[in-house]
Amino acid sequence: MDLQRAMLDELMGSDRNLTEEEKKEYKEITWDSKEVCPYYMARFCPHDLFVNTKSDLGPCDRIHDPKLKESFESSPRHDRYLPKFEAELAQRCEKLVMDLDRRVRRGRERLAQGEEPIPPPPLSAGKSEQLSVVEEKIKNLLVQVESLGEAGKVDEAQALMKKVDELNSEKALIQSQSDKLLMVPQEKKMALCEICGSFLVANDAAERTQSHVLGKQHIGYGMVRDFITEYKAAKEKQGKRRD
Repeated sequence: MDLQRAMLDELMGSDRNLTEEEKKEYKEITWDSKEVCPYYMARFCPHDLFVNTKSDLGPCDRIHDPKLKESFESSPRHDRYLPKFEAELAQRCEKLVMDLDRRVRRGRERLAQGEEPIPPPPLSAGKSEQLSVVEEKIKNLLVQVESLGEAGKVDEAQALMKKVDELNSEKALIQSQSDKLLMVPQEKKMALCEICGSFLVANDAAERTQSHVLGKQHIGYGMVRDFITEYKAAKEKQGKRRD
């Protein structure tokens, strides 16, 4: 039904069922409409990266539509608008990194003063098993999402990502019992992740370190930092060509 509706929209316009009076008020949304997220058009929207994490930015107030993104990427105006969208995304990412780096500096100072957060206590056997099951489900779903994305099945991939978000919420709930940090001197040495600002146990078990590296917050800030580096390098290269 949705496919048939989309085909009719393409052939006859999405306002085909509106009355003449309604058509006067109707405004078709296109990729260059102000209601559409320029970050999403350029590469990614930061609001999508940290859902259900401590860095959650809340929902984006602009439209994210894969079909509009496809329309933008095939548009003859793509190359003219992409630099503008990328500049906006770079500005937003730099603000995020500046705020994060301030937190990282404060974290370093706390560690230097010997004020370290207590590492989370180990989960009970039952909770640990429950967490493993959830993490395995997330891992399998992400493999499916990647396959669907490569096959161009964007809608199906997005539907699975919603399930992944639900499972991540469930995972966060399981972990929440050991997630409170108290600032007191500790014998166990702590370290600070320079990418996402999280406190870690120095020389922790490989499984926990891997879990952190594959976490949404770490991956999200990694994407943000990588984009800024890539953007600045491209601008510098562009400037040298002009010289």
